[in-house]
Order: sequence, then structure tokens, then C-alpha cells
Amino acid sequence: MSSAPSKPQTAAERVAARMKAAKAAEARAAVEAKAAAAEAKAQAQLRKAEPATEGQGKSDKDGKSDKRDKAAKLSRPGRPRWTMTVGPATIALVLVAFALLAGWGAIATSALIFGDKLSARLVEQQSDMQFAYEQKLVVFRTQLDRFARQTRLERDGVEGRIADLMLRQAALEARQAMLTALADQTRVPDGASPVKFGEAGGAPIKAASVQRAAPPSTFTILDPSYPAPERVTYLEHAIDRFEKVQLGSLNGLTQRSQSTLLQLRSAFSEVGLDAEKFVPTAALVRGQVADLLPETKDFGGGPFESNVAQIRRTLSVLGRLRTAANAVPFFRPIPGSAGLMTSSYGTRSDPFTGEARFHAGTDFRSPIGVPVHAGGSGVVQTAGIGGGYGNLVIIDHGNGITTRYGHLSAINVTVGQPVSLGTVVGLVGSTGRSTGPHLHYETRINGEPNDPTHFIRVGERIYATQ
Repeated sequence: MSSAPSKPQTAAERVAARMKAAKAAEARAAVEAKAAAAEAKAQAQLRKAEPATEGQGKSDKDGKSDKRDKAAKLSRPGRPRWTMTVGPATIALVLVAFALLAGWGAIATSALIFGDKLSARLVEQQSDMQFAYEQKLVVFRTQLDRFARQTRLERDGVEGRIADLMLRQAALEARQAMLTALADQTRVPDGASPVKFGEAGGAPIKAASVQRAAPPSTFTILDPSYPAPERVTYLEHAIDRFEKVQLGSLNGLTQRSQSTLLQLRSAFSEVGLDAEKFVPTAALVRGQVADLLPETKDFGGGPFESNVAQIRRTLSVLGRLRTAANAVPFFRPIPGSAGLMTSSYGTRSDPFTGEARFHAGTDFRSPIGVPVHAGGSGVVQTAGIGGGYGNLVIIDHGNGITTRYGHLSAINVTVGQPVSLGTVVGLVGSTGRSTGPHLHYETRINGEPNDPTHFIRVGERIYATQ
């Protein structure tokens, strides 16, 4: 019958077995030492007892006393007879030896029995401690893994939010550049003084202002010791506010450009002009707008992008009308109080003959030498003597519109020269058929005279509201 294969021993079981064997060996050594001591003592007693026994035998040999009954005699036929007498001391020693041997057996047996129990308890305690330690390791490892995952998730979350903030910041910068370009295209006249001829060529058009997205008044710099998630959250809220400011600026530009567009259309209509006739070709306008405005980037297609598309369409039309408006003589040739209108357009009494006569323009009384400005952009058509006009300058503004500047004391331009709004074309004088220093100013459409003051009043009213 084969025995079952033994199970591999663990480290704790091997330690317990070695402890058990050591204790059993110690017990056996102690018992053997005691047995050896007892045997040595018995032999010593036996050696002491033998001479006394022999002497006593000789003294009693002849008398055959009762002591012989106590001695044992041994003999064998055919051999010399010898005898061994065992006294009480020997018997006592033998009994002691047997008692010691029995005690040794009991002690060894007890040691084996209790040693097994003690070893079992030690092994059990060691196993319990090992199991508890392993359980603690499992719990600690689980907590460590959970913390690592949470930390990794938090780190990944913060890094993702920071990456998103960087994209939003780039979008803010691009949008701000776009707002600036849009403001440059949304030009409006100066409300206080539609024409400032003495400044920068006298151009009455200026760019609409656009406020940059500045931090709110509650903006503060966070302490770097603050946790990263809190700082990221604060920056997210700050960018949200900046985006709202930019969207508000864009909405303002959109509304203002649309209002300017409607007013310019109204101005053209009031003076009997078709605004579309002054507009360049669609391809040219699209090219101009595309060159002046940055390309719209895709930042999610939100309200800002929708408004940008809307204002681009508005600016495309406004840009054409703005160019056309600069060519229409909406502005005074002598600004402010420097030129006082003295003789109106229409039928009047001729200053030389006194007869009723049609006056094709408007006279502005002013001292000799006061600069005379072009009422709109165009090309010089005439620059010289013009009969009763004296020194005369005629500017062709395109689309059949011309303006005339008569009685000049000096001419500052030449034929074919391009001029812009506000360019000084000459000086006030009294040449030709004139009764005194003044400027005779005419506005004609397809050769037919029109009231210049009508253009001027429309221009002043429209641009004064901007």
C-alpha cells in the first residue's frame, strides 16, 4: 500500500519542524544524561558491596547460618561452580534505574506529544500572521492603485483642460485681430465735424473704434500655491468673460455697419442717385474685402462666427458705398465759417444787369487766398481760364457727376490729376465775372446743374449722426 505524496512544506512549516526536532533532541539528551548518571551510581554501589559479601560468606561457611538462604547459588554440572549474591542495595539501585528509565520514557513521550501541539500552535499563529499581513498588503495595494488611477485621471483632466484653454486663448487672439480688421473696414464720419480739411488731407472718414477684450475689474492673479484644478477653473471663467466682451464688440460693429449702410443708401436716394451705379464690379469688391479682412478660422461655428459672416456681407456692400460716397460732393468746399453762402442756386437778380437770371450754383463769400477743397474724390478735368468763371477747376467724380470751382485767384492742380476728398484745388479770388472775392461752386449730374446745398445738407445730416 503506497503512501500519499507529501504536500510541499511552506517556510513556516519548515521552521516549526526544525523547532520541534530541536526540542525533542534536547529532551532525549536530558533523559540519557540522567540514565547514565543513575547507571554509574549503581555500578559504584555494586563495587562497594562485593567485598563485604565475600567476607561474610567466609565467616559463615562453617556455621551454615540462616544467611545462606538469602544468597542464590548457581552451579552447572561438569564446570566449576560460581555464585552471585544480590544485596538490598543492588535491588534498590535497579529499581531506581527502572524508575529513571520509566520517567525518561514519560518525559520523551510528553515532549513528543506536547511538542507537536506547541509546534502546531506556532505554525497556526505564523499562518494567521502571514494571512493577516497578506490581507493588509492586498488592501494597501488596492488603495494605492485607486489613488494612482484617481491621480492619473485628475492629471489627465487638468492637462486636457489646459490644452483646451490654450486653444481658446489662440482663438481669442485670432478673433481680436479679426475685430481690429473689421473695425478698420467699418468706417464712419466724424460726427462733430464731417470734414476736417486741415488734418491728414481732410478725409472725413475714420475707423470705428473697437475695444480690446480687457480683463474685468474683478480680475486678480491667483496664488501659484492654489491647486491646479482651481487655477484652471478660474482661467476658464476669465476666458468665458473675454469671449462675451469680444462678442459684444462684434455685435456693436455689426449694428453700426448696418446703420451706416442704410444711411448711405438713404443719402444717395435723397440726391437722386442710384447707389448701385457707383459700386465697382462684384469681383473687384470681393477681392478688396478679402485682402483687407483676415480669413475666418473655424472655432466651433458659434455666435461669434455667425456674426462675422453677417458683418462680412454687410461690409462688402458698405465698402463699395463708402468708396462711392467719397466721390459724391456731400461736403462743403470751404468748411465752417470761412465760407458764408451768400447767393443760392436758382433764379436770382443778376448783380450786373439787375435782370432775373438763373444761377447754376452757390456763392461762398470768403477773403482772397482762402483754400478751396475738392467736395469729393475724382480726376481734374479742367484747370484754367473759363470765360465768366475766371480761373476755373472742374473735377469729374465719375458716374456723370462733376463739380466746378470758379473765380479762383490761384489754381493748385493740373488736368488729369487724381484728387481725393478735401484736396486743395485752388484759392478764393475774384477773377472773371465777379463783384468781389467769393467762390462760385456748382454741382452737375450728366451736365445738368443741381443745387449744391442739397448735397451738402444731406451729407451734414447723414454724417452728423454717425
